Amino acid sequence: MKVTFPHLGSMHIFCKAIAETAGIPYIVPPETSRKTLTLGVLHSNECICLPFKMILGNFIEALQMGADTIVMVGSGPPCRLGLYDLVQKVILEDMGLHYRWLTIPPRLTWQAIWKNHEETKELRKELSARNIFLFPYGLWMGWKKMMACEALEQLAMKVRPIEIKRGETQKRLKKALSWVDEAKTPRVLEEAIQKGKALLQEMEQDRSRIPFKVAIIGELYTVMDPHINRGVEQKLGELGVEVTRTSWFSTHIMRSLRKNKADQTSERTRFFEASKAYLGYDVGAECNVSVGEAILRSKEGYDGVVHLMPFACMPETTASGILTKVGKDWDIPILTLILDEQEIEGRIQTLLEAFVEMLEWKRRAA
Repeated sequence: MKVTFPHLGSMHIFCKAIAETAGIPYIVPPETSRKTLTLGVLHSNECICLPFKMILGNFIEALQMGADTIVMVGSGPPCRLGLYDLVQKVILEDMGLHYRWLTIPPRLTWQAIWKNHEETKELRKELSARNIFLFPYGLWMGWKKMMACEALEQLAMKVRPIEIKRGETQKRLKKALSWVDEAKTPRVLEEAIQKGKALLQEMEQDRSRIPFKVAIIGELYTVMDPHINRGVEQKLGELGVEVTRTSWFSTHIMRSLRKNKADQTSERTRFFEASKAYLGYDVGAECNVSVGEAILRSKEGYDGVVHLMPFACMPETTASGILTKVGKDWDIPILTLILDEQEIEGRIQTLLEAFVEMLEWKRRAA
């Protein structure tokens, strides 16, 4: 058995840590690239969203490298993520690729567990007693690494807009994340975290700058994965913008462990409450959250909002129309970027530069 999983930001570090600590063989797909996207596009319907194509490309590359067990997350309606496994299984079978599939449900219910009953039963035959015994420790180690990665990425968001040498933050962040990835014990991991934070904080900075503050909102894959959003976080940071986002892998894991919306984190509940002025019901996926967060960020004095969504994403298409009115009602600039495989090189950079220039005019006029 060789387990594989899709890329989503630094999620591969979390998944790799679980498998490695528990002694389960794994294959990390190659870093998402143009080849990955080409494979996904070639074998997908053109109307399906960009995350579907990227994930499919990850799986094809991993299976070609020798993986035989796919672990994939699920989702609830109306986001099509919850149906990815059904469609991708058909595509991979048509390609003649052999695999086993395990879907991690968006809610840990008995129905969801039963859905994977047969696959789990087969996989347990190949797991040793040691694998099963070490798995909880692997989950703990993976969680620690994931929180470390997110802490480093959040620190990078703060220092990137005041860096002296453009691109230095990204270079140092990549090195810091590699230290976290390579750590095999809790002690070494803690050392890697402190070393990584120091590496970012000791970088030459211009503290006289006053960065713009912009929130990134939208569909979770396009927000969290730099390969899908073409490095929007980095581009904005290097234009002098301090970026914040609430969509992290840890927040979505914690959400999946809650039984109902009333038990969800207070921040997400705040976004839902704020969106009620425009949405009388839960549209699904991140639609209500996107609308509510834009409203609250305006109240908190943010300079602008960047809304990311894949082409043909129904929940975020609904949100984008409402966000136009939110921007006018709450006097906050909102830039919506619709992403698909037909992305023209330089288009996003040009749009972001124009957006930041507009923020500069607004600041001078205030």
